[in-house]
Amino acid sequence: MPTTSRKLTRKELRQPDWFQVASDNALEQFARHRNKVFAVAAGLIVIVAAIAAWQLFKTRHNAAASKEFGSALALYQAQKYREAIPDFQKAQGYRWSRYAALGYLYEANSYLGLDETAKAAAPAERFLSATAPDTLYRQIALMTLGTVEARQNRCEQALARYAEAERIKSALQQEARLAKARCAEQVGDSEGAIASYRDFLKDGEDPLVSLRLAELEAKSKVQSQPTAK
Repeated sequence: MPTTSRKLTRKELRQPDWFQVASDNALEQFARHRNKVFAVAAGLIVIVAAIAAWQLFKTRHNAAASKEFGSALALYQAQKYREAIPDFQKAQGYRWSRYAALGYLYEANSYLGLDETAKAAAPAERFLSATAPDTLYRQIALMTLGTVEARQNRCEQALARYAEAERIKSALQQEARLAKARCAEQVGDSEGAIASYRDFLKDGEDPLVSLRLAELEAKSKVQSQPTAK
């Protein structure tokens, strides 16, 4: 059965609809708080502009550091360590670039190449400070510092570096075990050296390491036997 539509009264026709009411309310709220709205909008614009400027700065920073590091690396690979060091130091000046940390590492290695071990310690420490825990870079930094300390006859300190490097499951883990064993020998810790050599050989045979382990085990066995009266 068809229904007849209800006619709106004049009073109802004169009343604003819901859209008009909502629009009026919104405009009223905007007018009341427009200073805050403009402040928030301006703040967002400033933030976006700052982020864009920072990204542009980092890109240019990285490009300049890459140029300095590239020229230094070419000298380093040609074993011109003395000439390479100033360019590695220039790369370090771009502190927001990823090349800055590498500049510290290669400066340390350059001094090691020149047999100026004492000068290698400071850049090696800076490189360690720039690395994240449990990463290959941290492992490389620890191995570099261990090398510096071992060359300075500070094998007890070097042992701690090598032990920490060994705990990181990355490319230099085996090298850290071997370095730890040799350093343990140097400080007279035969048992520690034997344990490290055994750990090293678990991941593969090495005739020279096996021979050195056999020598240490034989020597340790003799030393442990009671002396005849």
